[in-house]
Amino acid sequence: MNWFKANPFLGGLALLTGLAAAAGLYFASGQYAAFIEQSDAYANQVSSLNSLQSAKPFPTQENLEAAQKEGQRAAEIFSGLASAVAGQSAPRDDALTPQMFQDQLSGAAGSALAQARAGGIALPEDFYLGFDQYKTQPPSAAAAPALGQQLASIANLVRVVLESRIAEITAINRPPLPEETEAAREEEKAKGGKLPELLLAPFDLEFVTDQANFRQALNAVAKAQPMVLIRVVSVANSSPLAPSKENPLENESEAAEQEAPDQPPPIPVLFGQENLTVKLRLASVSVGGSAEKD
Repeated sequence: MNWFKANPFLGGLALLTGLAAAAGLYFASGQYAAFIEQSDAYANQVSSLNSLQSAKPFPTQENLEAAQKEGQRAAEIFSGLASAVAGQSAPRDDALTPQMFQDQLSGAAGSALAQARAGGIALPEDFYLGFDQYKTQPPSAAAAPALGQQLASIANLVRVVLESRIAEITAINRPPLPEETEAAREEEKAKGGKLPELLLAPFDLEFVTDQANFRQALNAVAKAQPMVLIRVVSVANSSPLAPSKENPLENESEAAEQEAPDQPPPIPVLFGQENLTVKLRLASVSVGGSAEKD
């Protein structure tokens, strides 16, 4: 005690050091205990997971019947969905020959051209609904039915878009269908006997229109029958930049100013006068298998 009285600073420092060491040991022991507890819980969960993964359901008649009922219910639900989609997709004629497809394509392209001319709507040169390669040569016999089904969807879509009074159709791009390639046809033959399959045939449509008719055209595409899915919509404005704040009238014509030099300048219209270039990624929908329409 005399030493503490003689050295109060060192004594206080030694006391604080001892208290800090005791607190550190207490904290470390608590954390170690928590670590052991969490490690044991993790090990138990890993053991339970391994046990569940390696376990096999007892092969009773009751379990077998329950599994069969679940499979039948899933098949019924999917078949009902496939039937609903088939009712809104273009019919597929498996008897369609390559020459018959070419005749249908020629008639559809001619109808689109006549409709565009009547409405004053521009079309690309040699417009052939995205089937340009079949203008001069027929498709294979295996591909003709699928191509005829997609043609019905695209021709109807072009019709409703032209009815929306757009300004121009600039392009239709259509990647080949699986039936148009030999490898895909062999794979399709090997499938056989499966549930009805939902099939998507993608294509891109690009057109130019004003803002009011853009809404009308997009609504027409969404409601089109045969049904098509809208997967991507890309819109580019012909005037991407806002008018200048320093000189908001710089885009007004000089002729209008000269006609009425004593009148105040007109208030410029900022919105609603632009044209839109619209690119749609679409897909016609059909059903393969037992649910497909006759």
